[in-house]
Amino acid sequence: MKTKKMVFLGLMVGYSLVLYILETYIPNPFMVFFPGAKLGLTNIVTLIALLIFGLKETFIIVTVRVILSSIFAGPMTYLLFSIGGAYLSLILMYIVSKIKGFSTIGISIVGAIGHNIGQLLVASVLMENLLVITYLPFMLVTSLITGCFVGLVVRFCYPKMQKLTSPFIKTTL
Repeated sequence: MKTKKMVFLGLMVGYSLVLYILETYIPNPFMVFFPGAKLGLTNIVTLIALLIFGLKETFIIVTVRVILSSIFAGPMTYLLFSIGGAYLSLILMYIVSKIKGFSTIGISIVGAIGHNIGQLLVASVLMENLLVITYLPFMLVTSLITGCFVGLVVRFCYPKMQKLTSPFIKTTL
């Protein structure tokens, strides 16, 4: 791996960790109605990395972020929830990004939905109760809102990041 590319991947991990920590300090209006809902700011970095680098490098970024953010978060269950949500989200965003007609907002919404499904599947396994999935319709509402927000941010940031990386990284989209 080229040095510049490795440095940029490291920066992407750093950006996502900063956003993860920042998100814990932002008052979340969704928590009142949907306990456990988050804004998903780290998905901004995930989606930008997916669009710039592709699946392999983004998988590395997500893996390092999940491990480090779980260390910051505390209980080991956070790691399991992060793995379930982050990887399903990444896989679905990758698949949808290959389909013509999906904007960054659409890709982001699919990622948010995948993240919530992944976390609810992990919760149902840990609690040994499939009824946890009944919480999904409520989480889908937050997925639409947060997915739109993240997609809009990516829509504005991606062209600038693409210009920054174009001299040394082949973009995927």
